[in-house]
Amino acid sequence: MPNAAEALDCYLSIAQAIAGPTDYELVLENFADRLRALIAHDHLDIVLLHPKGTQICYEVCLHTSWSHTQNPAKPTEESPIRAVLRGDVAHILTHDAWTDPVFHFEGSDSKPIFEANLRSRIVVPLRVQGALIGSLAISSHKKNFYSEDLLVLAQGAADLVSAYLFALERGKEAKDSAVMELEATGRERTLRIGALRLTEGMERERQRLGMDLHDQTLADLSRIRRRMSRVEGGSKAAMDEIAAIQDELDHCLDEVRGIVEDMKPGVLQLFGFAEAVEAHLQRCLKNMQSRIEMHVDDASDGKVDDLQDTVRTAVYRIVQEAVNNALKHGECSRIDVRIAQSGSDITVTIDDDGTGIQDADLQSQSGISNIKTRTDLISAQVFFERLEGPVGTRVMIVVPMTAGQVESDVI
Repeated sequence: MPNAAEALDCYLSIAQAIAGPTDYELVLENFADRLRALIAHDHLDIVLLHPKGTQICYEVCLHTSWSHTQNPAKPTEESPIRAVLRGDVAHILTHDAWTDPVFHFEGSDSKPIFEANLRSRIVVPLRVQGALIGSLAISSHKKNFYSEDLLVLAQGAADLVSAYLFALERGKEAKDSAVMELEATGRERTLRIGALRLTEGMERERQRLGMDLHDQTLADLSRIRRRMSRVEGGSKAAMDEIAAIQDELDHCLDEVRGIVEDMKPGVLQLFGFAEAVEAHLQRCLKNMQSRIEMHVDDASDGKVDDLQDTVRTAVYRIVQEAVNNALKHGECSRIDVRIAQSGSDITVTIDDDGTGIQDADLQSQSGISNIKTRTDLISAQVFFERLEGPVGTRVMIVVPMTAGQVESDVI
C-alpha cells in the first residue's frame, strides 16, 4: 500500500502521461502503465456507456472478446459489471471473480473472466459532472489481492481520468461521424465540405478537451498544490520530500496550462494569427535549454485574419506542427516565420537553420504527415524544401483566400 506522498506522485504522473496524447490507445496504455505504480494489475479495462443501452469496452494488458469483436457496441444488460454501470452499487470489490455471483447471471458475458484468468477485481464508476459515463475495472490473476484501501486509490484514479476519456470519446465519435459522411459520397465538392466539417469538429473537440482539462484536471492539481502548501510539521526529510513534490507539481501545472493553451488558443481568437504564432514561439522558448532566436514577420498586413475561422485555425495548427518539428528534429538555433500575400493566396513560410530535411523524413515523420493532412483538409498546399547552403529547412503553406467558402453553398 503506497503512502500519501507516493500516491500523490503517481496521480501527478498519470496526469502528465495522459494530458498530451489524443490517440485513444496511447492514452490508455500510458494510464495503465503509470497506474501500475499505485495498483498492481494484470488486466485493465475502460467501459464507456453509449446510447440505447449499449457500451464499448477498451482493454489494456490483455485483450478479450469484450473489446475484440466486429461489433464493439454491446448491451449493458449483458455486462458482468452492469451493477456499477446501472448505478445499482457504488463499486465492486471481489476477491475471486470466478465464484462471485455479481458477475454471473443469466445472459452475462462473463466468459472472458475465465479465459483471461481474472480473479481479484476492482470496479469503480467513471463520472463527469456527476453523470455516470462508464467504469474502470482493474484485475489480477491472484485471488484475495485487492483491499478496501486500494479501492479508494482506484476511485481517485478514475476521477482523475474520467473527464479526459469522456472528451476523447466524444472527439472520436465526431471524427468517425465525419469520416462516415465523407465515405458516403464520391463527389469532390462534397468531400471538400466534409473535410472542412471534420476540421471544425476536431477543433471543437480539441477546445472542449482543453476546457475539460482547465475546469477539472487543472483545478484538481491546483487544489492538491494548495493542500500541500498547508502541510506543517514532520521531520526535515519529510518536509524536504514535500517540497520536492511541490516543485514537481508546479512543473506539472505549467505543463497542463501549456497544453490547455495549445488546445484552446485564446490569443488567436483575441489578438489574431501573428500574435498567436508569436505567443507559441515564446512558450517554446521557455522549455528550451539552449538559446534559440525566433522571429515573426507579418508582411500581409493582417490578411491572414480575413480567412475563415476554420481555415485560419488549421493554418495555425500547421505552423505549430512545423515549429515543433524544427525544435524536435532539426537541431536549429533560429526559426523565422513570415506571413505574406501573393495575389489571391496567403503564404506562411517557416525557415530554420537546422540539419535540413531529408527525403526519408517526408515519409517517416508523423509531424510532416499531420501537416500534409491538415493542408489537404483546407484545400491548401504545403512545400518542404532544404535551403541552400549547409543547413536549413523551409516549410511553405499556400492558402487561397477563398479556402473554406464552399461551405456557404451548402443547403
